[in-house]
Amino acid sequence: MPKSIAIIGGGAAGFFSAINIAKKNPNYNVTIYEASSKLLSKVLISGGGRCNVTNTISEPKVLVNNYPRGYDFLKPVFDQFTTLDTQKWFTKHGVNLKTEPDGRVFPVTDSSETIYNCLYQNCKELGVNIKLKYRLVDLDFKQGKWHLKFKVKHEASDIVILATGINTGILNVLEKLSIPIIQPVPSLFTFNSKNHRQLNLSGISVSNALVSIKEITSRIENGPLLITHWGYSGPSILKLSSWLAFDIEKLNYNFNLSINWNSYDLKSLEKHLFLNVINSPKQKVRYWTEHGLPKRLWHQLFDSTGLKEYVNWSEIGKKGIHKLLSILTRYEVRIQGKSTHKEEFVSAGGIDLSAVDFKSFSIKNHSNLYAVGELLNIDAVTGGFNFQAAWSGAYMISEHLSNKI
Repeated sequence: MPKSIAIIGGGAAGFFSAINIAKKNPNYNVTIYEASSKLLSKVLISGGGRCNVTNTISEPKVLVNNYPRGYDFLKPVFDQFTTLDTQKWFTKHGVNLKTEPDGRVFPVTDSSETIYNCLYQNCKELGVNIKLKYRLVDLDFKQGKWHLKFKVKHEASDIVILATGINTGILNVLEKLSIPIIQPVPSLFTFNSKNHRQLNLSGISVSNALVSIKEITSRIENGPLLITHWGYSGPSILKLSSWLAFDIEKLNYNFNLSINWNSYDLKSLEKHLFLNVINSPKQKVRYWTEHGLPKRLWHQLFDSTGLKEYVNWSEIGKKGIHKLLSILTRYEVRIQGKSTHKEEFVSAGGIDLSAVDFKSFSIKNHSNLYAVGELLNIDAVTGGFNFQAAWSGAYMISEHLSNKI
């Protein structure tokens, strides 16, 4: 009799597990149980509706550096299935891909529906069963089978793969099974600053800021930064929130953000400003153009120093120079909260990786139980890396089950 596999969760990890298992083991009876009425919801909205499927970084030793949680665990996993394998897989299955200058990989259609259709159609063609509105509320192993209690009915299966993402319901199920959990906290969020001084600059961005948190000295991130009506966003902010997710949570999301607006080297900038005093003494400081910033941002920063609008370089003095250095390299703003896109929400935390076998993604001390995707204590910075962890983990499960037969 074919073995039955219950995959809990109809997202990227669940679908990729189902497809690869069904291809390698056609005698398995594979069923995806999705709690909601929608499939692949994060796939559909990721990358602004374009679906950033992976990244061009393929060397495992380099790739793992994009994972604040899970880098040691993932190194041998990426040795088996890396970003190049993901690109080859989707290309083989009819999805043409393109690479953007920053290394992110998208379908050439610029539509996440292309990825959705690929995954969904492959599941249907392989005979994978898909059941919607099946929310798991209990899980119990007895007499050699897993007994699954859903809100709508009870099912039994030989093998269970948890691909749910993190939610209160699944955490309760895991607790009952004595599976160790790292309590989840938000990751990849933007910083809120109520009535910050740059509200009138919402929408302005800089390409290479350095950002850090005054209360946490262990991390500095660089990259694009976006000023918003609620605070500060962009890749540099998202990376900082990801790497410091647990530390920021301990601060209750109240802290001082420090911004170096153009990754200035302090000594070089100081030297340059003092040279302006010698070389351009009559030039008005407010009309200096070598700062490398959007004009409106520079004017706002200059005005915030309290220097007079008409002051020139010969009149600014050492105190004036140091005011400029401070607002350009150590601009501080009080952060009072966070914002996350509800559907794209990423968590740090989940199943403690010490309880998971990296070769198979099976949960130790539990027969025929596996976990993959965001439910594990694995999360990444932006750039297609969270999806890559899902693809690779799903592949490892499919290989293990294939070899198990």
